[in-house]
Amino acid sequence: MSDPKASESFDSSDYRRALGGFGTGVALVAARDAEGVAHGMIINSLTSVSLNPPIMLWCLARGSSVFDIYTQAPAFSLNILRSDDHEVARAYSRRGADRILPLDQVCTMETGAPVLTAAVASLDCRTRLRQEMGDHEVIYGDVVAYRGDPGVDALGFFRGRFVTLKSGA
Repeated sequence: MSDPKASESFDSSDYRRALGGFGTGVALVAARDAEGVAHGMIINSLTSVSLNPPIMLWCLARGSSVFDIYTQAPAFSLNILRSDDHEVARAYSRRGADRILPLDQVCTMETGAPVLTAAVASLDCRTRLRQEMGDHEVIYGDVVAYRGDPGVDALGFFRGRFVTLKSGA
């Protein structure tokens, strides 16, 4: 194990590599802008905060080009990607890319936020709270509706690569 990094010599690239040792699922957060256009972006900072009431959180970089869309949205959806959704993950994680969701790939549930029709699971959330934390905004949402397909493998990310998260034992 390497020596702990002192704060004055903190290397953000090295830190990101260290965090890469924690495998995560890959999710697409979706919301509508002020004109009603559906936008999506890939996140890996997704956490269940509470089961009763059901509350989720995710994190958004303050420097993101879509920061205003997501911080002004009254609702959003969290969509867990399928194991074969590598291209979706790449397309919606590129900086400066067009992140508008095609109408034929979304539906709505309770809040009117766009929801991916082909996701492993989707959580329809009403924005509860936004909190500034370092260089990110933490966005909390009350889950008002959800759906899932438990027999489908999910897309994961580990040490800079996509992996398959298997369903079942």
